[in-house]
Amino acid sequence: MSADSELSNELQRVLQEFGPNLKPLSPNEAVQKFLANEKSELAPNTLDEYERELTRFVDFCDENDVEDTTEFDGRVIHDFKIWRRDKAHDGEGSLSNKTMRDEMYLFRKFLRFLESIDAVTPRLYAKIEIPTLDPGEGERDIEFASDELNSILTHLEKYEYATREHAVWVLFAATGRRPSGLRALDLKDVHLDEDEAYIEFHHRVDGEAETRLKNKKSSENTVHLAESAALVLQDYIDTNRVDVTENSRSPLLTTTHGRLSDSSIRKYVYKWSRPCVIGNGCPEGRTKEECEAIESSDCAVKCPFSKPPVALRHGYISNLRRQGVSLHTISDRCDVSEETIEKHYSELTDKEKRELRREELETHARNDDGYL
Repeated sequence: MSADSELSNELQRVLQEFGPNLKPLSPNEAVQKFLANEKSELAPNTLDEYERELTRFVDFCDENDVEDTTEFDGRVIHDFKIWRRDKAHDGEGSLSNKTMRDEMYLFRKFLRFLESIDAVTPRLYAKIEIPTLDPGEGERDIEFASDELNSILTHLEKYEYATREHAVWVLFAATGRRPSGLRALDLKDVHLDEDEAYIEFHHRVDGEAETRLKNKKSSENTVHLAESAALVLQDYIDTNRVDVTENSRSPLLTTTHGRLSDSSIRKYVYKWSRPCVIGNGCPEGRTKEECEAIESSDCAVKCPFSKPPVALRHGYISNLRRQGVSLHTISDRCDVSEETIEKHYSELTDKEKRELRREELETHARNDDGYL
């Protein structure tokens, strides 16, 4: 027997004696254990997204005869990454670096968990290469200018006054909150007959009637309402709100079927952010016959100029920043960390940021202590 063969056999013996005692799982069992572990920490929508992404890995394993987690190695990781990027999606071409980066972060988290339960070889997660992004690549390019919002609110006030859709837009414009936060509101959470109107946001987990907020209990707070917003909401409640009870609760935003859904709230934003529906015409000069996005509200998302709810949130937060409102106040009001505001939710230019810092310094700085 050669020296190399003897060394190889000795290495195998040492690995078997002192290496990890792996407990194999099928790919599907591994995914289910991971999701069960994450369930208490994640919102249902996020958990569903995790399941969709990791089910693709299970499909990959089925196609490539990978039967259990002890077979996961660098080759499997590499082949899955290429398969996911180039084959396992609906569109043509390859997935973007941004999408692949997000999915590889999740895949690495998945492998870290499997290592913690002795289902894969140690540090297998370190073999995952996370795609890098070029400067600016993958950043959100969302701007919902205040004059654009004013045009929409003016149109709704004239033609859709105090309807459910008008109330949704007013709530977005007045609070800057997420769709899930607006959907979670009950009638008793809205205080419009006070000297100063306000809304309470609550994370409620009580069986079938649960309405979750993104950051759970830490998302709970009260938010002041402008008088104009309070008036619209009061008129909506008095004239157009469908009086329904769902699991012993009275939702604020209702349909004949119960509490308004997140998807309907998003649909209202896409619907009324199309320029043509508020009389501004199509920026590309299309006629109704040429545009598929005008066929129905369900098609509004196809309009290149319609906006998602997060655009309203971006615009709201950016507008507060331009007014010089502190990061702490915005963070508390809008349920978002100061770090996230700085990184993702401020559309201010460098000049605007510089002016805000100058105004704050002029307000608080003293010029009699030697520093200029």
